[in-house]
Amino acid sequence: MTSDSITRTALELFAENGYDGTSMSDIAKQVGIKKPSLYNHFDSKKTLFLSVIDDVFRSYVDYVNQSLIERQVEAVEKQLKQVLISTAQFLSSHHVGMLYMRVLMFPPLELKETIMHRFEAFEGETDEIFIQLFEVGVQNGEIQDGDVETYMQAFYTLLDGISTDMFIYSKDKVNKKLEAGWSVFWKGICVEK
Repeated sequence: MTSDSITRTALELFAENGYDGTSMSDIAKQVGIKKPSLYNHFDSKKTLFLSVIDDVFRSYVDYVNQSLIERQVEAVEKQLKQVLISTAQFLSSHHVGMLYMRVLMFPPLELKETIMHRFEAFEGETDEIFIQLFEVGVQNGEIQDGDVETYMQAFYTLLDGISTDMFIYSKDKVNKKLEAGWSVFWKGICVEK
């Protein structure tokens, strides 16, 4: 029995039932071990949950990074749009996306401050990625000269909207909203040619 199989199972249960709705007994039963055996790997439900959340946050940052590495020779416009698409794809990965949104929208009250602190650290990594993209866009004449911090915050608003839409609308409707949101956003910052 490995920590990986425990965290995989915990991720699924936390995503489906939330932190308060999942017990260590539930996790042990699903994994197929006795509850005391869990404590050989994780000293508490809180420790296990925070480990799972760190993995989820890390996987999002890595997913965005990988999608941009694959498009690094393309125009900034295409790279930024790919981040939107990648975010939608990431969130549609059932348990990971569900837990990502659940923990940000409805964190367990006792862990809210800790979770937000950890999220902000990971978001700092995506901030750097996005600011660099906007700076390159300004330098190469794709994006209007302006405050890249403001561009980044507006981009996050678009990302957050798509993230929420993933759990409300059909895939087709989300794609239409993504295209519409992207079109208006890009027109607002691009250099007209």
